[in-house]
Amino acid sequence: MNTRTVFDVIVIGGSYAGMAAALQLLRALRSVLVVDAGLPRNRFASHSYGFLSQDGSGPQDIVLTARKQLQMYPTLTWIDRWWSISRCGIKRSVFRYTCDG
Repeated sequence: MNTRTVFDVIVIGGSYAGMAAALQLLRALRSVLVVDAGLPRNRFASHSYGFLSQDGSGPQDIVLTARKQLQMYPTLTWIDRWWSISRCGIKRSVFRYTCDG
């Protein structure tokens, strides 16, 4: 796991939209922190339909495959639990956040 403490981007939510955003940022060589509570909106669905190349797959299988692909990028850091995140200051266009465990 990456031990970086300063990130270019913090993505809140590690389901489909969050991972799609993280992927583009990682490919652009940005350092990305993904904070995920592990509660995707479709967690109660048994299968995913209408998702090209994944039709009929279980949502958890899709998430695990996508996450495995993201973890190949060395600038990714992933936090598997939700912490409170609060803005603690701003200097020019840089925001600082703290994660309180």
